Amino acid sequence: MRLVFVRSLPLEYLGINGLFTNLLAMLSLAELGLGPAIVYSLYKPLAEKDTETIKALMLLFQKAYNCIAILIIGAGLCVVPWLGWFIKGSAVADIDWFYIFFLLNAGVSYFYSYKRNLLIADQKQYINSIYQSTGQIVLAVLQIISLLIYPSYWLYIILMILVTVSENYAAAKKADKVYPYLQDTNVQSLNRGIKNTIVRNTKAMIAHKIGGMAVFSTANLILAKFVGLVAVGLYSNYSLVLGAANSFASQFFSSITAGIGNLIALESDKKKADIFKVTEFMVAWQAMIVGCGFYVLFNVLIELWLGKQFLFDDAIVTWLIINFYLMYMRKAVLTFRDASGLYWEDRYKPLAEAVVNLVASVYLTIHCGVIGVIWGSIISTLLTCFWVEPYVLFRNSIDIKLKDYFKDYFKYTAVTFFTAVFSKWLYGKLFIEVTIINFVLGVGLCLLLSNTIWIVLFRKREEMKYLRDVARDKFGMKFL
Repeated sequence: MRLVFVRSLPLEYLGINGLFTNLLAMLSLAELGLGPAIVYSLYKPLAEKDTETIKALMLLFQKAYNCIAILIIGAGLCVVPWLGWFIKGSAVADIDWFYIFFLLNAGVSYFYSYKRNLLIADQKQYINSIYQSTGQIVLAVLQIISLLIYPSYWLYIILMILVTVSENYAAAKKADKVYPYLQDTNVQSLNRGIKNTIVRNTKAMIAHKIGGMAVFSTANLILAKFVGLVAVGLYSNYSLVLGAANSFASQFFSSITAGIGNLIALESDKKKADIFKVTEFMVAWQAMIVGCGFYVLFNVLIELWLGKQFLFDDAIVTWLIINFYLMYMRKAVLTFRDASGLYWEDRYKPLAEAVVNLVASVYLTIHCGVIGVIWGSIISTLLTCFWVEPYVLFRNSIDIKLKDYFKDYFKYTAVTFFTAVFSKWLYGKLFIEVTIINFVLGVGLCLLLSNTIWIVLFRKREEMKYLRDVARDKFGMKFL
């Protein structure tokens, strides 16, 4: 769909897409982290099949998300007069109306999406994924057809709204079938203790939302303000690919969060620590495979996909991959933190992260251009998340020493670094021309090298033995 988009519409429209996405992510701050706080409170009643508490929580969810939808749309409309301030040198017509339609698309989804959280909390993420993926595929197909027949940005965003509403409505109806008691109008008042827990976690999640918004939802805004919409368009192509890889992984980790929540509630300290080490081992393995692939083939992919005119230079791409790796390596810690409900314990970290990221990103972008916004993100991660998140987790939930965690972390990172450098050197020796065949062979080369090196070096670790046993017992891979 992106390929057809850039061939059918001017590049500035791609920048508008990225800018609006970041603006609306900032407006989602109105959600205040209420979703994760209520989801955490659902784990126990779901495990105990306490339908009365579940109904009370979902009614609270419904009322809260209806208010949030109205608040987001109202606050978003207040931004319209200031929209031009965010854009450097753009002459796109109807930009205010484009933004309003994007805003409506973001707001209306809240009226039905709260029911998805019950599926996720009940370890039925696969149902949500089916509807979500189907909606995305249908939207992409319709937008491709519309752009090929009649290349209009208006039609592009109208289709987006129609599919968003339809997909959320269908997912909500499915949730009603899975949990028929959601239709019951006789709902008891929510337990005061649960209310207090939700309020406490929501207060903490406000800080987390601010930190997440500052790090993940300001890059395009900063680039649009200080560099221009064309830079936003180029940056958004790389972000799209990195986001797809991250989203793919997030499906896995979000699906196991509820299971880890049960583990933390029921199992011994040793069992919890062992499972964390296995999860961290898997995260590092995945980060190595994806990171090596991107380091070797990212620009090759962009050139084959969109053309040379959409390429960043190698230095910018390398720093993008380093930032991606640092973010990816946080997944095990964040999954266990969410399952443990430790939002309050590190509530100050995201605020510090937000301040460091904004100051560093703005200053460095003004002086260094596109690469500055990436450096800002890396600096804020290293100064805050990199050490605070594991410290809070190991102090409050998982019995592991911080030095042992970092010992493994740096060991995994060193292996990833040398494997990536060697893979790129070997790819450059074997393949000179940028062709689809060479790209496919390069993917095979990266997969072979990264997995072979990882398995050879870590074959005797307990985590590898655990994964081998799971593969044999659960998936019938007796050959391992």
